[in-house]
Formats: sequence, C-alpha cells, structure tokens
Amino acid sequence: MLAVYTFVFQGVFKARWPGQEMSADFPLNVFCGLIVFTLFSETIGRAPGLVAEQPNLVKKVVFPIELLVWVNVLNALFYALISLTVLVLGVFFIKQTISFEILLLIPILAVFSIFLAGATLLLSALGVYFPDLRHLVIVIMTPLLFLSPVFYPVSAMPELVQPMIAFNPLTHIIESVRLAVISEKPVDFSPLLYYSIASVGLWFVGSKVFRALKKGFADVI
Repeated sequence: MLAVYTFVFQGVFKARWPGQEMSADFPLNVFCGLIVFTLFSETIGRAPGLVAEQPNLVKKVVFPIELLVWVNVLNALFYALISLTVLVLGVFFIKQTISFEILLLIPILAVFSIFLAGATLLLSALGVYFPDLRHLVIVIMTPLLFLSPVFYPVSAMPELVQPMIAFNPLTHIIESVRLAVISEKPVDFSPLLYYSIASVGLWFVGSKVFRALKKGFADVI
C-alpha cells in the first residue's frame, strides 16, 4: 500500500505536503494517518459486539470478560506495529535518515491504547443492551476518516476550524506520530499530556460502566 500511495500521489498527482518540500512526503504522511485511523477503526468498530458475540464466555465459562477488551486492542496494535515498521523503512529508504524521536512512538501508542481500551470497555458494555450501536459506529467511521487529519495536516484547515478539530480523538495522535517518524520538528508534549489525562479518565469511566452493566450480560444475551 505504501508503494501504491507513493506512485499515485507522487507519480500521478504530483502532490506536495504543506510545509514539506519532498513529493514523497505526501504518501508517507497519508500512510501514517491511515495507520492510526485503521488502528482506531478496527478496535472501535468491533467494540459494540465484543461481548455480545461471546455468549459462551459470558454464560458458561468463568472468564474475566474484561480481557476481551485488551485482546481486541492488542490484536489491532500488533498489525499497526507491522505497518509502522514498513513506514519507518519507507522513511529511511526515501530520506536516508531516521530521527531518535521515533522512540517517542512508545509513549504515544501507550496513551492511545489506554484511550482505545476505555472506549472499548464503554462501547462493549453498551453494545450488549443496544445491539444497533454497532451499526451507528460503522456509519460514523466514514465521515470521521475525512474529518481527521489523515489526508491533510491540521495547519491546512481554515483557522476557524482548527480549534474544533482538536477535539477529534485522532488528531493529536496522528500529528504526534508524524512528528516522531517523518517530520524533523520536535514532538509537542502539551497536547499529549491532556490526551493522557482524558484517556485515563475515559478508561476509568469505561471500567465503571462495564462493571455496573456486567451483572446483566448473561440475562440479556
């Protein structure tokens, strides 16, 4: 896919990423955004049916159902790491250099994993009682793809809209991963600090809701 993006955006459209001179930066930045979005969509897309699709584990087996949440997150994260490896190799092949800031991917992905786990806890618990929630989540994914800075940087948006897109849960992660892997600019830790606090808060709320609704899972399923 990285080779396809490079051919299409560099060879056909001659696209340039705002603020970066090399034409190859465009497919690299797009691929970077798609990695984060795919990690998000695969995790959140499965979340509403995560518990409802495992009736045997809920009814017949003594099993800590909360582990399904981390299995879901780690499964998607594993494939994201493979894609990130390809991205890093692509950056090295094109730019002939790799910044040490790539090590910042570890805390960035750790914070994002906590956010995904909290959202999955919340959605998986609600999905047992509201089966149509999975369809709503799928519908939201397509507009979210284009409302996230996947195919463009935040700086390319109108100034009036830029503060609003900051509330998108993918914005800071996509931008931070780009800074760590592709850009020569340092990663801004201020947004990540607030994102970390919000992620821990979401995980706490998701855990509370999951435990509160867990008692009725067997009866509803």
